[in-house]
Amino acid sequence: MPSNDPDWNDFKIILALGQGGSVAAAGRTLSVDGSTVSRRLAAIEESMGACLIVRGGQKFAWTAEGRAVLAAAEAMAGAVAEATRTVRSAKADPAVPVILSCPPGLSALIMRMLPALKEKHPEVELEVSGENRTVDLARGEADIAIRMFRPTEPGLVCKQAFELGWGVYAAKSYLADAPAITSVDDLQHHRLVRFVSSMHKVSGPRWLEEHRGSAQGSALVDNTEVAATVVAAGGGVGVLLCARGDTHPDMVRIFPERVASSTGWLVIHESVRDSARIRSAMDALAETLEQHRTLLLG
Repeated sequence: MPSNDPDWNDFKIILALGQGGSVAAAGRTLSVDGSTVSRRLAAIEESMGACLIVRGGQKFAWTAEGRAVLAAAEAMAGAVAEATRTVRSAKADPAVPVILSCPPGLSALIMRMLPALKEKHPEVELEVSGENRTVDLARGEADIAIRMFRPTEPGLVCKQAFELGWGVYAAKSYLADAPAITSVDDLQHHRLVRFVSSMHKVSGPRWLEEHRGSAQGSALVDNTEVAATVVAAGGGVGVLLCARGDTHPDMVRIFPERVASSTGWLVIHESVRDSARIRSAMDALAETLEQHRTLLLG
């Protein structure tokens, strides 16, 4: 018999397991370790008096009871997200910040643009969040997202907003003692700051993988901001956003031309498209990004 009713927070564990497909992935979603997820799951099963998943290595399968609980967790999350969107959309107070999610490599650039945006559009309040993961706009995790790929999820509305240029960079300190780089073929003789495989869908990191030759790399990073930090410190040659590399006093662009470009999209959920607050922020962002077109394209 169940010992007590489950805690509402228990359903977050179930939802994370459903989204991640494994205990380890659920832990990453919740920013806890896998053992914590396992303990919480065991406590949930005890409180409900039923086995919810069948474990088998790193993966698992849901039992009939588990699927029922997962469906309840998803329904709860959807109801909370809908309520959040409704409340946010109803607020006309311009002092309520619009939450903008963007990749970490872009957050610093966006922050640099905010003073100009604020001067021209004082009614817009933006709160910028740099995150590696793709936020769930349907659940109200952000109001607007900048994505470097066109979204395909249902219910999302997107607007092509800018083009980002990528270039090959190295620190002056690195180049002082390194062999000359006169062509792409020379990259294989240098220490390269490479990106993890999940970043290879992005045009800049993908270009480096396609042209690195036999070079294995001196560092492996998971976002462009970390790559810029390593390159600036003399860690090797890397492909960076031109807007980041061109404005850094200690970096040199190796090849004068861009090596790749990426399209940036402003994305919202359809449920907030009629919100005057969100529309104002979208228009101000699009205008500001267009004003910085040359910087972004490199």
